[in-house]
Amino acid sequence: MTHDMTPPPEPAGHDGKCGGRKRDDSGDTCTQPAGWGTDHPGIGRCKLHGGSTPNHVTAARLEQARRDVATYGLPREIDPAAALLEEVHRTAGHVAWLAAKVAELDEGALVWGVTEEVDKAAGEYPGVDTTRAAKPSPWLELYQKERRHLVDVSSAAIRAGVDAALVRVTERQGALLAGAVARILDGLGLSPEQWARVPEVVPAVLREVGGGHA
Repeated sequence: MTHDMTPPPEPAGHDGKCGGRKRDDSGDTCTQPAGWGTDHPGIGRCKLHGGSTPNHVTAARLEQARRDVATYGLPREIDPAAALLEEVHRTAGHVAWLAAKVAELDEGALVWGVTEEVDKAAGEYPGVDTTRAAKPSPWLELYQKERRHLVDVSSAAIRAGVDAALVRVTERQGALLAGAVARILDGLGLSPEQWARVPEVVPAVLREVGGGHA
């Protein structure tokens, strides 16, 4: 029974090369593209330096999965109501950013722009043929699309009862805060006179922190 002793693939270096040691006495490393000739181009050794061995292929696929996770993010547990509210906040940020981009456009650019460019490298008159037409700017179209999405996700959040969920979260946070304040006060060893001022001072501070809603 033979064992594949090929080392697992290493992510390509900054130059995107294989990096495997050449089979001569030069001590040089392979300059083929990482993963060249294999089913995992861009990752690890080329086919000439073990890139096609079972161990290497498996490790390369794991590395690709790791990169995909880094790009798209790991799954996480989240309450559906909180997810909707998070999407509302995120989309509102997108709308604000796109509104700023639209505001930077000239009035003409909002409704008039390039629809096609054809590069003519040959012929009697080489150059670029440009076609313009009355058409909304892509920035304006993105802005309008994101605004519609904001309305949709906000409506979904309201239908899902996000407000009620937020109330429950706020209540839990308030209970935790009240318990923390009580433990802090107990640990301070307050005098009777200082304890007498607690009902006056603590609510006033909490109202300031909560913007007047405590």
